Amino acid sequence: MTGIPYRIAIPPRPTGGDYAAVPAADLTRAEVLRADEVRLGDTILADFPGFHLPGGDGLVLAEHFTDPYWATPQPTSPGCTCLPCQAADWTAADGPLIKLAEGFPWDGCDVQPASALLLVVRYRCSCGCNTTLADDWSAYDWTSPASVQHLLETGRPLRPGEVLHADLPTLTH
Repeated sequence: MTGIPYRIAIPPRPTGGDYAAVPAADLTRAEVLRADEVRLGDTILADFPGFHLPGGDGLVLAEHFTDPYWATPQPTSPGCTCLPCQAADWTAADGPLIKLAEGFPWDGCDVQPASALLLVVRYRCSCGCNTTLADDWSAYDWTSPASVQHLLETGRPLRPGEVLHADLPTLTH
């Protein structure tokens, strides 16, 4: 980065239209992180286009994604032919790159420079659920009360038939 003192601003998340709803609790615990700080299962809400580029007046606005997505950080694939990878046209000047998603929920990758800023809700769950991401949305239980509650509390639904391992106190009379 240059010596320009960057400032960031996070406008309110748009509602309606094409924008997926995000629970208010997630919005309040969202953090601004570098792409190389994102962990598996974190939910990425927005990016800050141009943050890592020189120039500008120092103020960079968050651009909310219409569909927040769960991160699956991994090394980039130099030969990836998906449209987003080809259109991004990253160069060595952009620094190390991180692939944050590959084909889910979109049909392409999301590759960002390691220093790029993102608005992220950290994945947090200690209930014993399966934390590996499914290949597509249909692999999740979107209707059972337990799964809906898990979604509200953690940002991720359960898989069909998944049983949580909870330490319940022994009931006595």
